[in-house]
Amino acid sequence: MQTIMVDKIWYPALNVAEHFRADFQNGLVPKKVGEMMAVAIAMAGIQERQQRQYWIQGVLDSEGSPDVRTIYSEERNDDKAPWCYQQDVEVVSYTKHSANMTLAEFVARTKLGPHDAYDDLTTILVDVQAGAPLPSAQDWAAVLASTGKRNLVLVLGKIDAQKPYYRLAVVHPIVEGAIDYDALFLLRKQGYTGVMKWSRGIKASHAKNINEKHCPFEKLGVKCQLIQ
Repeated sequence: MQTIMVDKIWYPALNVAEHFRADFQNGLVPKKVGEMMAVAIAMAGIQERQQRQYWIQGVLDSEGSPDVRTIYSEERNDDKAPWCYQQDVEVVSYTKHSANMTLAEFVARTKLGPHDAYDDLTTILVDVQAGAPLPSAQDWAAVLASTGKRNLVLVLGKIDAQKPYYRLAVVHPIVEGAIDYDALFLLRKQGYTGVMKWSRGIKASHAKNINEKHCPFEKLGVKCQLIQ
């Protein structure tokens, strides 16, 4: 793993999405919650592409960077703990106030600049909240390669005003193209895999609980609602 495991509780993307729908029906969405939801939506596409399950946890502002962490595991054939691979995710929003820059320029200036301290293992997720065309593969390569950074950069944008349809593109360090999907449909199809608890160590120490009472936003001070 990249860092010491601070919080042992991790939530599947479907859990994050369903609690987002239940917990924020009639209220403002805190910034950190919005970042977690953006990662959950992106994970729907990533999980479908990779056929691999991820789990998510928000990171308190008191911890500093990153905004969100994700993790996946690979089981072993002995009695030792599974291999766990943790990803730090920085979420940045492209809004109408960013429209004086192309998406590629925005990423280069806000997250891949010479004074940004993210290591190469930090994933950058661009949450597009304003209409903007995806630059061509050539434009992405030219602008982002000039930064000298090797971070994985994902771009996520809603493509239907009424339905939860999204476009996810991998644009750096290699442009891999875009996929379109109904995020909630995909997450529900992938299924609920239960909240996971991992502890560092050489012995198998992890547990899945499909009836877990914790919820993904509780450590942010959000009261969990019952999901039907």
